[in-house]
Formats: sequence, structure tokens, C-alpha cells
Amino acid sequence: MALIVQKYGGTSVGSVDRIQAVAQRVIKTVNAGNSVVVVVSAMGKTTDGLVKLANQISTNPSRREMDMLLSTGEQVTIALLSMALQALGQPAVSLTGAQVGIVTEAHHTRARILNIATDRLERHLKSGEVVVVAGFQGVSRTEDLEITTLGRGGSDTSAVALAAALKADFCEIYTDVPGILTADPRLVEDAQLMTDITCDEMLELASLGAKVLHPRAVEIARNYGMPLVVRSSWTDDPGTWVTSPTPQPRSLEGLEIARPVDAVEFDTDQAKVALLRVPDRPGVASRLFGEIATQSLDVDLVIQSIHEGNTNDIAFTVRKNSLNRAEAVANAIIPALMGNQASSLEKAPEVMVEQQIAKVTIAGAGMIGRPGVAAQMFSTLANAGINIQMISTSEVKVSCVIDQKDYENAIATLCQAFEITQSAIDHQPKTHDSTFNTQNPVRGVALDLKQAQLAIRHVPDRPGMAANVFQLLADHNISVDMIIQSQRCRVLNGIMTRDIAFTVAQMDAEAARTVLEKAAPELGYGEILVDVVIAKVSIVGSDMVGQPGVAARMFDALYKQKINIQMIATSEIKVSCVVAEDQGVLALRAIHHAFGLAGSQTIQVSA
Repeated sequence: MALIVQKYGGTSVGSVDRIQAVAQRVIKTVNAGNSVVVVVSAMGKTTDGLVKLANQISTNPSRREMDMLLSTGEQVTIALLSMALQALGQPAVSLTGAQVGIVTEAHHTRARILNIATDRLERHLKSGEVVVVAGFQGVSRTEDLEITTLGRGGSDTSAVALAAALKADFCEIYTDVPGILTADPRLVEDAQLMTDITCDEMLELASLGAKVLHPRAVEIARNYGMPLVVRSSWTDDPGTWVTSPTPQPRSLEGLEIARPVDAVEFDTDQAKVALLRVPDRPGVASRLFGEIATQSLDVDLVIQSIHEGNTNDIAFTVRKNSLNRAEAVANAIIPALMGNQASSLEKAPEVMVEQQIAKVTIAGAGMIGRPGVAAQMFSTLANAGINIQMISTSEVKVSCVIDQKDYENAIATLCQAFEITQSAIDHQPKTHDSTFNTQNPVRGVALDLKQAQLAIRHVPDRPGMAANVFQLLADHNISVDMIIQSQRCRVLNGIMTRDIAFTVAQMDAEAARTVLEKAAPELGYGEILVDVVIAKVSIVGSDMVGQPGVAARMFDALYKQKINIQMIATSEIKVSCVVAEDQGVLALRAIHHAFGLAGSQTIQVSA
């Protein structure tokens, strides 16, 4: 007999008929010999309606009262579902987050789970009852026992946390799509269902598909090795399994406030090639990395900084024994890239190489949504007197290229700063037995239309500058996504400078500009540029590692649609490009097609 935690979202319990259908599904699971805990969201648009009521009363309602109000939505659902189960002859009991023992931080509207007392849950399960739990909520550890809510994705988070605390066999997430898809079916009609995906891939594709899993839930599943399956509420299809590597033993105390970084990694077999002042037009990255791919050269980091005038810089890293061939390709391709544009450039392009470098990386699912992690890395390196030559980021990794002589010092100081003695995740060799796309290195394509790009011109090129900039943003609770440091150094007032570009949520763009402009006189950098009409498109796949040409195929797909790439950042299993906002959907569809991810069946998303 298995112990299963099931979670049903708002659309799945949006009416009496749907609640009764959920009850039938739960009973079917019980009759198969399983013990079941059910976590539910508020019915349909109930939460939106409660927020609207609050705004009619007050333009600035207190966070505490909002938690008190919003927590009622799930309480309606748990009571109705318990009644539906009882009417069908299945013993059931409804419990609020507080009653079930979900203890959280005392941060209203955005609390994280500290621990879960499972005694009451286990007692009800032993008596043969289905336990129906209100998702999205808990109670603070303070003596006042304040009701708290978990913020966006809170019901997913509740379900996976309960599954981890109970050591359930697996957790099922029921939603309005049949599983995890290769792209958002609302934008790509031929998006295909995946049979499985790894937690690392899922975290890197935080905006994948219909956004059916919140990163916080995936983080808990990864940390505790909890298998997840995402399934449709309307069919019996098998859905998509989200799998995790084997974790090191981890305490359930501080369940959701585990350290954000669980590994510090390094690679000394790296060499850098940078093309400076290449034309800023569609096809440049496609041509360059297409030629690199024909030489079977495996590229690791790729960054493209924002343009300056009509040029920009592209840099990438390769294995040291590939440097000569990579440099030759770069030099040979410059005349082709220039075409008839040479006369319009102030200074000719050039190729710059560096062999004595190393890459240091911090990795951890807990980095998502926690401002200040990258800043802590940069500060740690700066305090050790280590200058950063390249920066590339993803949702769960920050990588810096430094001088090779500094890497041992960098590793030691980063491990100390992030309290790392060993990797919390055992990254075992992949044994991928999926029947889906086993030959395709790309698993999915994601589009984010809610980001803005900021660029800081003329940042002094010395240790500590990146740390100062991103700590400043973190102090104002502004999360940063992509970070790019330009390769081109310029002398301004006798000081060597570089540009730094990054992306934030659109809603944080003006706040970020204000904060940075205020600090400019003290920190000594130049103007702040903001672009809110951008889109970020990404490819993800664990099998991308060691397969030359993947990035080139992505860039070529964009070039064929005459889409210019404004920024590039990569990790081992992800490549992200910033393009113009009005070309975002076109870019998504072109890349999805280029990697042969289309399915033969149109996926319908329920209302």
C-alpha cells in the first residue's frame, strides 16, 4: 500500500461538479489500496475575488489581514471536498494549514515553511480517513500563532512539503494540462507532452508550458528526493514524472529555508575566446557558432553583452586543447561577419583569447526568488581580492570566470561563505529511460515576457564592483535573473571600465533604475539604461552537455526569422537569449520547430 499526496488546483475544484469529480478520483485511489492526503486550492477565481474585496475596502490593506482573508478560500474547498467524500461513503476530515501542523516564518503573504508536525496527519491516516488539507497556508511559530500564507505557488509548495514530511511514495499535482509540455500550449499549438523531466531541467524552465509547477515546490522535491507527477484533472493519462537525483540525508527542520546554495563547482580546463566589436545584427551568433559546431568544438559558457552603437561583444569558453582551433575559427569568420559594414565601424573587430582561466560556480535550487545570492558570491570573491572576468547565470547557477591562479582560493572562500562541506545532491550519471525524445538534447523551450533589461555603463573594472551593484539591488528586495559582464574594457578618466547588463522583473525595473542612479556618484559608474520591451527565450536539456552545435541551432533558428539577439547567457543545461518583446512568441515557435519538439496531437488547455 502506498502513501500518496494529491494536489488539486483552483480550476480542478472550481465548481460543485468538479469537486465531486475530484472526490471520485480520490476514492478510486483509495480503493486501489492507498492512503491519501489531498491538498486543495481555493475554488476557481475565489482568491482574485477576495483580493478585489480587500481593495474595495482599503487601498493598502495590512499583510496580516490579507492572510486572514485569503486563507478562507481554501477552507471553503476542504470542507466541501470532505463533505463530497463522506457523501460517497469515504471517511474524510478537513484540516487547515494550522491544524495539520504546517509551521512557517512570521512573514505575512510570503512565508516559507519551517517544519510540519505530522502526528495528527498520521493518526487520521491510520484510522482510514482521507485527510483534506488547505494548501497555501500555515501558522507562525510565534506565541500568537498567526495565520500565514505562502505566496505564489503556495498550494504546490504545501503538497510537496507534506509529501516530504510524511515520506510519501510520491506526490501527484493535478492541473488543467495533461503534464509538462515542451512549450506553453497557449503559444505553441503543437507542444508535446513529456513523459518525464528532471528537477534540474524543471527549475531551469521555471516559465515552461502552462506554469503548472512552482519552482519552490520543485526545490523541495529535489532537496528531499520526492518523485512528482503532473497530471490532468480531466483524464486518466499518465502525465509527466519529475525526477530527482539522490539527495544527501536532510533534516525536515527548516524545511523550506535550507541554504540557497548546495554545491560549489569548479573547472580549470577552460579557455576563453572573445570577439570584440562585431556587428550588432541578426545572424552573427548563428554564423559564429555554426562554424564552431562544424569543427566539433564543445562550447561551455556563452555570453553576449548588450550593444554599444552598432556593435557588441561575444565571448565563449572551450576546453584548453580546443583553444587554437576555436581562435582560428573566430579569426577566419570576422571578414564574413563584417561584409560591407566595415567602413561604418569606428574600430575594427578583434579576437581576444585567454588560457589561464578557471570557472567557479555556485548551484542550488534555493537561489530562485532569493535576492542577494549572486551578490554574496561576488562579495566573497572581492573580499578575497579575486577579479571576475565573465559572469553567466541561470535560475539555479551563477558562474564566474576568474584567473586560474585564484581558483583554489575562490573555492575555499565560497565553500566557507555558503557553508558547503559536500554537495547536498548526488549528481549521479544520468540513466534516462524515457521513451520521449531520447535523441534530442533539448527537452523544452520557455518564454518569459515579463522581464526588463538594465545596463550600467562604465563600471570600474576592479574587485568588488559587481558585489556592490547586486548587493544594492538585493537590499531593496530586487531579484536579478540574467547577468552579463562585457568583455570590452575602456579607459574612462584613467580608469579601466566594463559594462554590466542584467534582467529583472518588469515591475522592478524603475525601482532598480532609481536605486542604481542614486548610488552612481559613490560607486563611480556611468549612465543606467532600461529596456522594458524585451523577451527571454530559453532552451533546456540535461543531454545538451557535451553535444556541440546545440546553441548554434538555436541561434540559427532566430536568424532565419531575422530576429536579433540582444543578450546571451548559458549554463550547462540551458541557453537563454534576450530578443525584442514583439518577436518573443515568434522566437519561441521557431526554436521549438528547429529542435523537432512538435507533437502530432494538439494539447487543449481547459478553461
